[in-house]
Amino acid sequence: MTASATGCEPADAGDLDTLVDVYVPAFFDDPVFGWVFPDPSRRAEGLRGFFGTVAASTFAGGGSALQADDFAAVSMFYPPDAPTPTDADQREFRDRLARSLGDQADRALAVMALLEAHHPHDLPPHYYVTFLAALPGHQGRGLGTRLQKAVFALADASGAGTYKEASSPRNLALYERLGHRRHGPEIRVPDGPPIWPILRPAHPRPALR
Repeated sequence: MTASATGCEPADAGDLDTLVDVYVPAFFDDPVFGWVFPDPSRRAEGLRGFFGTVAASTFAGGGSALQADDFAAVSMFYPPDAPTPTDADQREFRDRLARSLGDQADRALAVMALLEAHHPHDLPPHYYVTFLAALPGHQGRGLGTRLQKAVFALADASGAGTYKEASSPRNLALYERLGHRRHGPEIRVPDGPPIWPILRPAHPRPALR
């Protein structure tokens, strides 16, 4: 199976605004982002700045994106051969995020620092799925499953695993049904909700006889 066989298509840097238009409403009620942006009246503004910065960084850093049903659902990820960010890259990202979020930056920076600190750097080659989301009116239709299976297809074709973090119990249950397993202890946001690191080990294709 290929990614296109799942009905998912690539998205690129030219689609950045459209990607962000999906992530903002999709994560508005997410527990972790509710902690990051606690003022509901400013949360959409914060989410737009956050995902705009993350999407730009993803494409600039060798990452990719997929979309399903004309951008009803989207996913961003890094393949195993994406270059490892240097210390300078990480400082530049933090600076861009701080500029984008202004006085809403502190908690976003704290969460990103936690994810980086807990990312297992000793894993075998893997796809790192950073953010997967569906528009609220399209949730529950299997689009997230299609996107995740599209990444699985890419991973299986190269004998790689798939790693991500789940930010809500609902998402965790979905990913576990799809074959992810918890990988290490949950990540605790200070006085906030947990984040669960999860891994789907490599499923290499059987050898041809």
